[in-house]
Amino acid sequence: MKYHHILFFIAAAGLATSNCCSPRTKAQANASILMPIDTGHLDVVVPQQPFHDNMPNALQDQEETQNEKVFAHFDRPPEFPGSYNALYKFIESNLKMPKTAKDAGISGRVFLTFTIEDTGEINDIAVLKGLGFGCDEEAMRVVGLMPRWKPGTLYGKPVRVKFNLPVSFTDLKEF
Repeated sequence: MKYHHILFFIAAAGLATSNCCSPRTKAQANASILMPIDTGHLDVVVPQQPFHDNMPNALQDQEETQNEKVFAHFDRPPEFPGSYNALYKFIESNLKMPKTAKDAGISGRVFLTFTIEDTGEINDIAVLKGLGFGCDEEAMRVVGLMPRWKPGTLYGKPVRVKFNLPVSFTDLKEF
């Protein structure tokens, strides 16, 4: 009886060491490192993100941070002078429905993206999703008319921020 337990123990130990030391398992372990995360309800295992030296760091040289990088994460987002209500009033008062869009019965939203510089100026206006019939150009024109924004900040320093904005075209004045 003793020998059966000892043989079972040796056999189980042999299987355990052969599985954990097999080349396939080592390759799988090196391919992705998994890290458990406690979400409060259940445990989720996600791949650990690699660290690269070229990742944005707010403690880098101020000129490099401000002039070259556009941030999507920030401490304080950029603000239109006044508030978001003032932003929508500005758009409403300056946006006009193009005649070709009105004649074609077009309505909907144009999705724009632009960069708010560390000085508050708006640059790099582009259409993410357009309507055509002159609506895309009109939305870009209105965004180009906007006054300087209060720039977003990261660690207390103003930074360039990419901003997305939907512009609605429904029941507008015709030009």
